[in-house]
Formats: sequence, structure tokens, C-alpha cells
Amino acid sequence: MDDWQICPRCKTTKYRNPKLKLLVNVCGHKLCESCVETLFTRPSAACPECNTALRRNDFRIQQFEDLIVEKEVDIRKKILKIYNKLEEDFQTATDPLKAYNDYLEEVETIIWNLANGEDVEETKKQVEKYKKDNENLIRKNNFKLGREEAIVFSQIEEEQKQAELRRAQAALLEKQEKNNKKKENEEFLDSLTKGDRPLEDIIAEHTSKLQKKSLLFSGSSTQFSTSKKSQETFAPLPSSEGPAFVYVAPEVVNDGPTAPGMETLAARGYLRHVRSPTEGEKAGGYSSELACGRAIQEAFSALHLGVEL
Repeated sequence: MDDWQICPRCKTTKYRNPKLKLLVNVCGHKLCESCVETLFTRPSAACPECNTALRRNDFRIQQFEDLIVEKEVDIRKKILKIYNKLEEDFQTATDPLKAYNDYLEEVETIIWNLANGEDVEETKKQVEKYKKDNENLIRKNNFKLGREEAIVFSQIEEEQKQAELRRAQAALLEKQEKNNKKKENEEFLDSLTKGDRPLEDIIAEHTSKLQKKSLLFSGSSTQFSTSKKSQETFAPLPSSEGPAFVYVAPEVVNDGPTAPGMETLAARGYLRHVRSPTEGEKAGGYSSELACGRAIQEAFSALHLGVEL
């Protein structure tokens, strides 16, 4: 059983209680929802593990297996609501890009210190001072970011509504199709039961209806796909013509005698003491000629330089 799915206080697990919800607090420790309700009957209480003063709304559902990551994510959200400068806020600096990068590095250092318990008090004082000195800018950027976030959420919500509407329309069409098919089958059976017309005429009429319906469906599908393609526009690919490629074999300069070609190795007896490749090695591109040829090339390489010395 994974440790992160167990409440450290009551030892309840996901296996015993599939509806178990683990909540994590701001100090990075977790409790199940039942233990939180039991301990926090008053507005505030202490964490059972570290005695940090907590409130009920300090707990949230655990999202990550690693509590260190959970704690860092929580700290990051809070810090980024304060350190919310945008790149455009540094345009008046001598080097805007460097100033913005230094600012981002400072933010990451603050998050690291708070998440790992390094210089916590000094870091908190630094955050409070920055918050006090940049109160107007923080409020302005939070408003701007909140408005942009609201626009994104509204777009997502609209897309979800459109998708739901399309699914409802598709379900309605499918239901109508089933009802029509059922009605046609009933009419066909009624015609067979009455027996007032020849059997061949009834079957031929029913077959004709099915064929017309099939042609109508295929035609509408073709029209839909054609209209969809007609809406798509593609930019023409740039065409450039040049001289045809001519392969030129690379010239190997090994400062030694010319090694025999791989096609002559077997005839000259070079492969007598080289093992044959297995089927798997052949599939990988290995061959006895290739291995032997490379060994001979390495043996012949730089022999002339050795003679000159």
C-alpha cells in the first residue's frame, strides 16, 4: 500500500475506505477529512505533527504524492500573487531582459527558502517589505491577471457548452434514426402480414427505400466533407529548383597502404578466421565483411607516417 494514501493519524487507507480524502495543510502535513473535522471543531487548532497553529481553511485536498512538492506548490501560489510583475514592467530598466531575469531568480530563491526552511524569518520579512512597497502595482497586476484568467475560463466554458450541444444534437439524430428504422421495419412487417400485394413487390419496395436512404446519407456526408475542405486554405509551398544532386564518394586518406575492398575480402581468404554473423546481428546491419574491412583499414592506417619517422 502506498504511504501517501494512508492517514498518519487514524491509519485509514484507500483500501479500507475508497472514499478517503487526504487533506494537506500549509506546513506540509496531511490528515484525512474525518480527522480534520474531529480536530478542528474550533476555529483554530495545532497541527498534530509540528504544533503549527492552523485554521480549518488551511487544509486542501492532497494533489501530489510527495508532500514537499505539495508544500512548494502552495507556497508558489501565494508568492506569485505578491511577486506578480510582468516583463513589460521592466522596460524602463537599462537592460530590461536582465532585470526581468534577476527578478525571476529572486522569486525562485524566496520560494526555495520558504519550502526548504532556509532563512525563513528573513525571507518573510523580505516578502512583507516588498508587499508594502509595491502595494499598488501588486493590486494592478492581480486585477489584470484575474481579468485575463476570467476571459480564458469563459472561453473554455463556451467551448464546453458548444461540445455539449453537439453531443445532444448527435444523440437526438441517432434517436430519430432508430425510430425511423423501427417504423420502417414495422411498416414492412405490416405489409407482409396483410398479404394484399405480391411478396416480390413488397420486398422490392422496401429494398428501394433502403437504397435511396443509403444514397442520401452518403451524399450528405460527401457534401459535408467537401464543404469542410473548401473552408480550409493552405498557403502554397515555396518551389525552388536547382541542379540535380550528384553523389561523390568520399575520399579516405589513411596515410597508409590502400586496404582491399570489402567485396574482395572473401575471395582473398580474409574471412576464414572471422565468425559468421547471427540472424539478429544481420538484422542490425552487421556483416563479417564490414567488421573485417574496418579492422584492416585500422591496421593499414598511418603506416606511411611510421616509415617516414
